Amino acid sequence: MKNKMERELFVPLSHCDNTSRLSVPFMFNMFMDIATDHANELHLSSKDLGEDMFWLATRTKVIVNRRPQMSEKVTLFTWPQKAVRVRANRHYTISDERGVAVLGKTEWAVINTATGKLQRLNDIYGEDFEFCEEVSCEDSYARISDNFDDAEVFAQYTICSNDIDVGQHMNNAAYIRALFSLFSCKELNDSNVKEIDITYKNQSFEGETLTIKVRQADDGAFEYGMIKPDNSVAAVVRVVRE
Repeated sequence: MKNKMERELFVPLSHCDNTSRLSVPFMFNMFMDIATDHANELHLSSKDLGEDMFWLATRTKVIVNRRPQMSEKVTLFTWPQKAVRVRANRHYTISDERGVAVLGKTEWAVINTATGKLQRLNDIYGEDFEFCEEVSCEDSYARISDNFDDAEVFAQYTICSNDIDVGQHMNNAAYIRALFSLFSCKELNDSNVKEIDITYKNQSFEGETLTIKVRQADDGAFEYGMIKPDNSVAAVVRVVRE
């Protein structure tokens, strides 16, 4: 069974920022899109798995070596890693003529929405599935405390219809799009983003206003807590800048 997908494309204008380079939020979009395409090809989409079964992303890490230019030809790869019980990583790379420009991984699970229980992923993939041994990055997911009580308020963001996916909650990639939309062009241009970690904690819904708090870690990274109106944490994000 084919377990690795490759896609070639030219970086579209709609995926680029004011510097004519691939934007960070669209890296997340590209990874999400190719993962969906691969799941469909493998007959492992939520629709294929059956009623009440839904793929759930729990956390993502993206490492940026460089950001490809608009109209530059790139190659995307994605492949799933062997599961550990109910969770498994899916790996991604974006490569150009100079090598790997962006790499990442997402930890996925399958939840039965009727029971609220996570399913064993080895049962989902099946005994005959051949997993790649390769990994995109060896680095562990960042550990980010979700206690932002003493952090300062950075901004607020009201979730709109454009953020909502087929599950009727805020799309995973929309959290990154929302956060990065709050940075000015100057802020983004003055410090290259090198690494992003996000951990998803609770679902968010249309009309909710997220209070985004920020603190600086001892290593200089910035950590953001995206807080729901009931004070629960929707997501935590760690951004490393050059």
